[in-house]
Amino acid sequence: MTPYSDDLSARQAAAQKRLSRDWLVTAAMALVALLAMAQLLLAQWVQATVGRWAIIAGLAIFYELRIFKQMLPLMHRPGEKTLQMGIGLTTKLTLLSGLGYALLAGFLLVTQPEGLLGWLPPALALAALLADALGGTLARKRRNETIGGQHLAQEFRALGSLVLTVMAIHYGRLDSWFLLIGVMNYLHLFTISWLGRKKKPIGRPPERLRYFLRSLYLAALAIILLPPVSSEFAVLLGVLFGVPYFLLALRDWFILTGLLDPKQSQYQQIADAVTQALTGWLALTIRLLAAMAATTVAADMIFHFDLYTKAFGETLIPGAVTLALLVALPFLFLGIKARLAALAGFIALSAIILVVGWNPVIFVGLILLGLTIILGQGKMAVEKEAVTEKRRQSP
Repeated sequence: MTPYSDDLSARQAAAQKRLSRDWLVTAAMALVALLAMAQLLLAQWVQATVGRWAIIAGLAIFYELRIFKQMLPLMHRPGEKTLQMGIGLTTKLTLLSGLGYALLAGFLLVTQPEGLLGWLPPALALAALLADALGGTLARKRRNETIGGQHLAQEFRALGSLVLTVMAIHYGRLDSWFLLIGVMNYLHLFTISWLGRKKKPIGRPPERLRYFLRSLYLAALAIILLPPVSSEFAVLLGVLFGVPYFLLALRDWFILTGLLDPKQSQYQQIADAVTQALTGWLALTIRLLAAMAATTVAADMIFHFDLYTKAFGETLIPGAVTLALLVALPFLFLGIKARLAALAGFIALSAIILVVGWNPVIFVGLILLGLTIILGQGKMAVEKEAVTEKRRQSP
């Protein structure tokens, strides 16, 4: 063997030793976090209930540590064979995200905590989601993510999607059919594994849009777990953010299996039509529904207005659809100047109503109207206005 090969072997052995030590440190920290969380829960629950929580959370941690152990030989950058000298910041954030999802999994077989502890599950979910988002951002900017780190992130995101969805169902916030959305990540992972073992070609759908929609869905699930959020708002948020992600994930699964070829002309035509809708009238509708959900949830949580009960009666959908049509349809045809004028009218009318007297239906309509004006179509609306002005000036 040459001196160079001897030096390379020594570096590989040192890297393996360092990675093994990082794995042991990660396992120790996960155990400490598990014990600390159990001690915190003992303030409200009896020992048997905390034991059930600890068993499920411990199994989830064991599952994640096992995956981490399997990924140690893959802790190298794409196209390289030299192992990294320890795990980087991106992988550490991924592990932190996985730990949050594992601790959250313990709540699947116990009742929802009360009081201040009731805010613990959504706090864990948001912390895990934030760590994953930071890790993904660093990986894209620094371009130093390892193959093993990429696999870890995919596995932990799949676990997080499933755990959060099942928890929302367990707490009675969502219906059981949302489980179809929660398993989409695992469907992708299992499909890739099966195709790889069968040595069949694997399609590579774009990851970025699916990552973005999945992050929005997970954030919506974390909000759904907040104690003040009712099942009506939860279903609205779940459908609003879950269905688009499910449809995109389903499309990507067809690309993975080869049942759908993005290079086909028919696919390109459909994709162009969908893109045009998403950047046009559908974008305004989606923003409107998001504004409706956010406004009514915030008003109920902060001011206890019970807006849906007062404005819409016993049912949610008729009132929501009516307000959506009343607000969305006129503004599909308005330009920038008309939106500004409507915003001024909204402010004046709001002041009059708040001084004279409060009417729940008008109050909700005004809030939604104002948010629709402010959110609008953004840059696209300005561009449309400029194009229309040029056409008017052209001979």
